[in-house]
Parts: sequence; structure tokens; C-alpha cells
Amino acid sequence: MAERHPPEGEHVRSPDSWGLCGPFMTQLPVSGALLSIVDRHGHRSTVTATDPVAARWDELELELGGGPLHDAMVDSHPRLVPDVAQSGITPLLGSPLARLGVRALFAFPLIMGSATVGVAGLYRTRPGGLSADSLSRAIALARSATVPAVREALRLAESEVETPDRDTGPGLRREVHQATGMISAQLDVSTSEAFARLRAHAIATDRSITAVSRDVVERVLDFLDLD
Repeated sequence: MAERHPPEGEHVRSPDSWGLCGPFMTQLPVSGALLSIVDRHGHRSTVTATDPVAARWDELELELGGGPLHDAMVDSHPRLVPDVAQSGITPLLGSPLARLGVRALFAFPLIMGSATVGVAGLYRTRPGGLSADSLSRAIALARSATVPAVREALRLAESEVETPDRDTGPGLRREVHQATGMISAQLDVSTSEAFARLRAHAIATDRSITAVSRDVVERVLDFLDLD
């Protein structure tokens, strides 16, 4: 029988909340996990995350436009960072992750046929790499999670009901997309340019892209006033 690893780290929530990330948590020595899928517009959206730390990692990469999750998506190869403090990760990503208690992280592409449709992200609250057995298992688990993650993303896209957990749920990403569309209309620019401005404003004001997006959606912030 394959060795089972209990998850480690104080950030982990109840197993009942793990959802599609459950197999990663029970079979690998990790503290948290997330699954993220790319939609038809090329935007990556969190389908599920075990805890706010995992969700914030995905959000940070969205704000910065890069990181291990992004890189794993681009070239369809795993990204292994056994020690965040000793890695080449940009301080804009590494410093916030360190403050969240993330010491190691691993990203695995979700591949369907010849297309990379998403990414699985795993983090640990202590530094250290994955053993050869754990690495093989993580790759297999990512493969097994791909179709269920895509199905869940489609289900969420069709649903108009916001998740009650705004810190880790897909509603977070819908707000970003909605704000991007509103900025595009306000400034008469493409959605790519609108998102770039949204991200730049979040970085410049040292706020999360979700917080800025909520201000836009709730009409507290109008980008016309910033020009």
C-alpha cells in the first residue's frame, strides 16, 4: 500500500473543505493546495483552494503576472521551489509568500489532450523538496484532477450563486473579471489593457487585486478619476 502523508502546517482547514484538493492533502506532505483553470478568455481562475493562503498565492500571481503557477501553465512543466527564501522568485512574490508562512511551493500543469488547461499548486510551511515518490504521486494526482477541475470550473461559470467563502472561492475571480470589463468600458480600452491597469493600481496602492476590483464593482473607484 502506498505511504500516506498527513498534511502539515497550521494553515490547513478541515478535511471537509478540501474538495478536489483532498487527494493532494492526504497523499502528499503539503500544507495547502489549489486548483486553477484557464477560461476561454485566457484568464486563470481558482476552482478550489484548501485555505486562504493557497488562494492568496494564486491571487498574487494574478496581480504580478508571473510565478511558478504561471510558468507551469506556459511551458506545461512542473515548477518545484523547495525553499522560497533561497529561490530566484521575484521579491514581489517571495516576500508576501514568506509573510504568509509559505516556505516551499510546487506547481503542476493540468493537461487535457495536447492542451494545458490549468494548474495545481501545492505549498508547505517548512522548506524542503518532494521525494521522488511524492513527485511522481503529485504528477499522477494532477492528471487525475484535471477533468474534475474542468467540470467544476464549467459548473461554476454557469452558476450565478456566489460562494459564501469569498476568500477562497471562485467568486473572487468573477469580481476581477467584472471589474476588468467595467474599466474597459470606462476608459474605452481593451480588456487586456484594462486588466493591466487594474493590476498596476493594486501594486501601486499595496492592495490586493480583489480589494481594488470590489471597489470598482461597487463603484467606489472609477478609473476615469485616475487618469
